[in-house]
Amino acid sequence: MTTAQEKRQRLKALLAAPEIVIAPGCGDPLTARLVELAQLPAIHASGSVAHRTSGYADAGILTMTEMTERIRAMADRVDIPIIADADTGFGGAVNVVRTVREYERAGAGAIHIEDQLTPKRPTHQGYSGSFVTRDEMVDKIRAAVDTRHDSNLVIIARCDIDDWDEKLERVAACMEAGADGAWLSARGAEQIQAVGKAASGKPTFGVLPRTMTLRQYQDAGASCAVIPGALQVAALCAQMALLDELKRTGKADDFLDRQPFTAEMRKFYSRQGNDELQRIEEQYGGAPKT
Repeated sequence: MTTAQEKRQRLKALLAAPEIVIAPGCGDPLTARLVELAQLPAIHASGSVAHRTSGYADAGILTMTEMTERIRAMADRVDIPIIADADTGFGGAVNVVRTVREYERAGAGAIHIEDQLTPKRPTHQGYSGSFVTRDEMVDKIRAAVDTRHDSNLVIIARCDIDDWDEKLERVAACMEAGADGAWLSARGAEQIQAVGKAASGKPTFGVLPRTMTLRQYQDAGASCAVIPGALQVAALCAQMALLDELKRTGKADDFLDRQPFTAEMRKFYSRQGNDELQRIEEQYGGAPKT
């Protein structure tokens, strides 16, 4: 397995390259390994995915420990870097210090910390959120930068405050405080470019807008496109279709046989952990030598 430091170095190299980094949202090791199988460069440990796959609203309900357990489980199973959602840092600067320590130990390659008050609200769904002051946000970023043990751990400032001028000033202040990149809480190309300018040329990360292709997002100035929820919704669609057919026909295999990649995915699913199991048993006993 690739070490956490090597994954972080790889992520920094990817972000320095001209090609946009694609990071689909994952919440479990199996999905993370599927992204790796598809030869995509990174994954996003999305807070929204973690919450919704747990049956909760994306409102800061999961604890920092619950998030790091997911990150650790994925980091242990893949060799590609993880961009991790740390919400607000789970509190003030004191909480951010512990969050950065635990996320780094869990194997995160990057962490994004936002300027909402704890508990946060999903403002992207129309909920009204409250925000810390600019000084408090900058202090969180300073605490994060000073706390990390590995300088390759990428610290991302996410400024979601509604006031656009204030947002840009916060981004610029966070970059001066040592943040390695900025979150693109923006949709149009003009806004994306404005955040990129405020970030002083440092990498920018954000959710791929539904109105843009990856190429268009890259041309607008984005360094990394995270895609939360898409894999989970695709899985739910397929699962509901299978369940519907099972109810109607009493069979599941006919549905699976009609799907693309079925043979490959059956093998991928059934072989989870088998190669490692065989290696351990051959090396340390428990299996006959061949």
